[in-house]
Amino acid sequence: MPRFKVETINHVGIPTDDRGASIAFFRDLIGLEVIPHEIEDNPLVWTRAEDGSMVHLIEPRNGNSAGFHVALQVDDIDAALETVKEAGIEITSGPGERANGQRYFFIEDPDGNRIELATAGYTKDSGRSVDEMGFTYDSDGNKL
Repeated sequence: MPRFKVETINHVGIPTDDRGASIAFFRDLIGLEVIPHEIEDNPLVWTRAEDGSMVHLIEPRNGNSAGFHVALQVDDIDAALETVKEAGIEITSGPGERANGQRYFFIEDPDGNRIELATAGYTKDSGRSVDEMGFTYDSDGNKL
């Protein structure tokens, strides 16, 4: 029995090859809000529903195709990390903390699907902004 609880699905990462078409679909047709992303040097578009759940649009990077993943928001990230390690599951990325205070790490399920375990975000202000095409800028106006 895990020592942590999954509270909600925080976000789903979906690959995209056409930022403009994806923004038109998720923002203009579906009605999600485009918000600043919180990951350095990554071609992402973050969108958010009214309840705070998100769809992250992930563009290919350095010729590598983007992959689908789901992020599960947990109540105790330290307990989740300890539980995963004790089970002998490899941490494939992280643990880390995003500019908005969200803590996270990635693992793979038995079928090789990427699973992110994360805390709630937006516990601190990252000072970021976003333009009409979903590009994110830091507090100094530098494109991330």
